[in-house]
Parts: sequence; structure tokens; C-alpha cells
Amino acid sequence: MSPKAHKHLHYNVALVDKVWNLKRLCETQLKMHIPLNMVLKDEEYRADLLEKALTTENEELVALVWEIRKMEDAILQSTHDTASHKVHKKSRSTFRMHIATAAAFAMIVFMSGYMLRSFLPMEAGEVFVFKAVQNVTVESRLKTKGDPVAVGNLVKAEKPLFRLHGSNTVGEKLAPRLIEAYLMSQGASNVRTEVSPTSPNEKVISGEINGRIEYIELKAHGSGTAFTGLLKNETDMGMSSRRIKDKEREELLPNAGDLSLPGSEHILGLDGLAIITSPSNSITGVSIDQLVAIFSGEITNWSALGGKDLPIKVYARDDKSGTWDTFKSLVLESRKAKLSESAIRVESSSELSDSVAREPGAIGFIGLPYVRHAKLIAVASSDHNKAIVPTHFTVSTEDYPLSRRLFFYTPQLNPNIETKEFIKFVVTERGQSIVEDVGFISQNIKLGKPFENDFYPADMRALTARSERMSINFRFKSGSDELDTKALNDLDRVARYVEVNAPKRVQLFGFSDSEGDAGKGTELSERRAKVVEQLLIQRGIYPLVSKGMGDAAPLAASNTEEGKNVNRRVEVWIL
Repeated sequence: MSPKAHKHLHYNVALVDKVWNLKRLCETQLKMHIPLNMVLKDEEYRADLLEKALTTENEELVALVWEIRKMEDAILQSTHDTASHKVHKKSRSTFRMHIATAAAFAMIVFMSGYMLRSFLPMEAGEVFVFKAVQNVTVESRLKTKGDPVAVGNLVKAEKPLFRLHGSNTVGEKLAPRLIEAYLMSQGASNVRTEVSPTSPNEKVISGEINGRIEYIELKAHGSGTAFTGLLKNETDMGMSSRRIKDKEREELLPNAGDLSLPGSEHILGLDGLAIITSPSNSITGVSIDQLVAIFSGEITNWSALGGKDLPIKVYARDDKSGTWDTFKSLVLESRKAKLSESAIRVESSSELSDSVAREPGAIGFIGLPYVRHAKLIAVASSDHNKAIVPTHFTVSTEDYPLSRRLFFYTPQLNPNIETKEFIKFVVTERGQSIVEDVGFISQNIKLGKPFENDFYPADMRALTARSERMSINFRFKSGSDELDTKALNDLDRVARYVEVNAPKRVQLFGFSDSEGDAGKGTELSERRAKVVEQLLIQRGIYPLVSKGMGDAAPLAASNTEEGKNVNRRVEVWIL
């Protein structure tokens, strides 16, 4: 690579870093979720975001906008200087945003015929190493076990850094992206994902580190295989789109230890489904039981739900879709129902969304990034609970009923050291930005007010009148005041957020389920709030308010164990 070409490449990587900072600051100032992949790939979306950023009157953000525009101008000039033909003149703003941006990111995304798989922001003091990634077929010379294999002047490692088996939802796109980014963070070059010629769900992700090829084995055949693989010592880490079952935990106790404990159970992100319909549909909310009846074919007309006398046309993703797996798990299988045979199956998320938007009687489900022109329907856990609109915020807090956690599981006994380093990377802000870029919900903190004020009791409304809620709920183990594994990690996230955004003040409100004596429920909710308060104090954060609200503001019916767990929470508000 020539010195001049290298300079251009470095400049574009710096531009990606600026765009990452733009996303973070805009989310804080504009109070909206901003998908990183949209900022990077959609020039019109990015141009609009830059214009909105200028209206915030935030000095740091406005300065960043002008830095980005200067960098674009420089790239534009460089592109113009090296072009072999003259470019027709257009308006400065249009040309800068559509041609210069496209040129900058085209160079980044399609360097030398390789596809970039991760846009990684730089952290303070860190040298950004830009590497290319390629999808190719596994060659017979790249074996997963056995003696070292010579590949050119390099030697392939005898065994993988670690083996990762389990969920297809996690393993299809998210896990490969995270592994690629992790290898790059370790200084690997020529990082590539190789797909098995016999099974598209099996991949080898490799990179050159210190003169040898290191690799990671990935097999995604379903969440259940995470635990059978750990039981048979066929994998070092399991990935799952559900929590480990009691039977699986007990079977693994002798060989792997208790996988439900902190240090073994890791939340890598969250997943949420949007229920969509035509904008002309008057229905604004449904319960999960009503969704089951609709998608199983029991309810076939919107009039049965108080809507127009209009036949319901059900759309669903195809059998190979991870979105379908999620819907089947969260909705149909929860009531032991099956999808109606008359449902129209669609392979493309965008096509399904657009078809539903055009059809007055249609309904479908989709990942949040693909709502497009369709209308979102709020979902309630039961007929007696609040219907909640799916957003990145309500999925992040797990208030939305069709949200779920995504897990990595590692053995307590004889763990693979490399998996620990990988987990550390995944839960960082950088790792979580990749979770978000793939289309899942990250655990990075955002602020908002998802519900109307009358959802909460009057005394809480008075205390939070000038506050915003954090996109984190602290939840507890069943029937106790002991935090679950996600909550333990969220303590550090809250502490980092408050430290960076000082002098923000924290308010904690505890809630309980409605089962049993109301007085004891209020006492337990107060104790939960105090537990979080003490753990934050240990991290140098002193909450302004710590109050128990009992069974007020229920998110779900408390007649099931799942509903009880949703209602047992501590909300975090920032003043």
C-alpha cells in the first residue's frame, strides 16, 4: 500500500471514530435511539442526523459536526484529485453528503474485495487496527483438531482458542461478528470467517497472531446443544437464547459446576420482537393471549378485537429465520399453540414489513430495525396489564413482554481462560455496539420516559417530575432480594454512567409482585431498593432517593412465576 493510500485509509478510520462519537452524543442530546449501521451506511439518514445535531446548541456536539464535515471535505478533495475523469458539479451540501460519504465508506467497506464485518470505535489511548474480513469456504487443510498445519509461511494452531456451541439466533450473525472483533482487538490480521461446506451453521473464525493462525470453532444448532455440548465436553462455552433449565443445570453440576451463578451465566444482549399491522388498522394494542389466537387461526376477523369487520391476514417469517424462532418461543410455544396453516411465510424482513403495511387487514412480526412504514402494536402480558410499545428502551428495560435475554454460559470448573477474555470484550461498550449493529438490543445505557405519568403512584410522580428513567431495571432471583446475574453487571454500568455524566443524581424505586400480604410486599420492595443503594454506594454512587413502591405499577400479571419476576424490580431514575 502506498503512503498516500495509507493516509487515506487512516483518515477514513478516523471518520468512523467521529461518527461513533456523534451517535453517542446525539443519543444523549436528542433522546432517541440511533442505529450505528444506519449512520454508517445510509447517507440521507446521516445527513439528517448532522442537521439535527446542529440544533442542540451543545458545544461539544456542534464542534464534532463541523469536524466531521471538514473530514468529508478533505476526503472529497482527495477523491477529486485522484479521479480519472471530471465530476459534474452539484450543490456543495448534496455532493458532500452523498458522494463524499459514499466514497469514504465505500473504501472502508469494500477494501481489496474484502467485506468489513465490524465498525469499531476507538477508546482513549488505543491504537485502532483496521483489518479486513472475508467469508470463504472451509478448506480441507484447515482442520479443527490434530497437529499444526502449515499454511504458507504460517502455522495453524493445534487447537482452537475456544469452542462456542449453541443457539442459532446468537450464532448466525452476532457471535461471528463478536468473535471477529475480539480477534481484531487482540491484534489479529487477515481475520476471516470460514463456513463449513456441509453445514452453514458451522464456522471457523481465524486470524494471524504472532506469526501463526489462531482460530475459534463456532457451531450453532440450537440452544439445547449449548448444554449437551458442555455436558460432553465438546464445547468451552455455550450460547443460548433462553436461560438454562433446572434439569440442565443439575446435569452439569458434577462436571461444570452451577452455571446459573455469576461468573458462569453471562448476558450478551437482548432481543425483542415488534408486532406490526397496517397504518389504517384502528387496533393499537393486544395481549399475548390475543396474539396466540390470531397467529394460530382461532381469531380470523379484527371485529373480534373491537376493530373493523375485516379478515385478518397473517404474515410470518420463514422456518429458517431467527426472528421466527423468537416468535415461536415467546408467543406460540408459551401457550402450546402452532402457527396457522394459512399464514403467508416470507423470507425477507423488509418484504414482510412492506407487505403488512400495504394490506389493511394484515398482521406480522418483525425485528425492531425493520418496522419501516408499518404500524407498531403495543403488547400486554395479559388482558389486565398495560400494553407496552416496543422500543429499544422498553426492550432494554425488559418491560416489553416480547423481549428476552441472550446468554453465554461458561463452566465454573476448569474454564477456558480465553473465554473469560472474550466475555470481558463482549460486555464492554465497544462489544455492545456490535450487538446493536447486528440488530439486537445492547446493554449500553440510555435515558427516557416510556410510560405516561399516570402509570406510577402520585408520590413517585412527584419525585420524578424532572427526572428521566435509565434503560436498566435491576431484577432479582425468585422470591428474594438477591440480584440476578445481569443486575450485578448493570451495577458497574450505572456507576460508569453517573461518573461520566456527573453531577447526575440517582433515584431508586423498588417494586414487588402482588402475591401475598401487601405490607410484606411493600417491605420487600423497600429492601430491594436498599440492596441496590448499598451496592452503588460501594461503587462511590450515593442515591438521592431509595423508596419501596410495593405492587404499584405492575408490568405483568403475578399469577405466573414469569410475571412475578417481571414485577420484582428496581427502576433507576436520573435527576
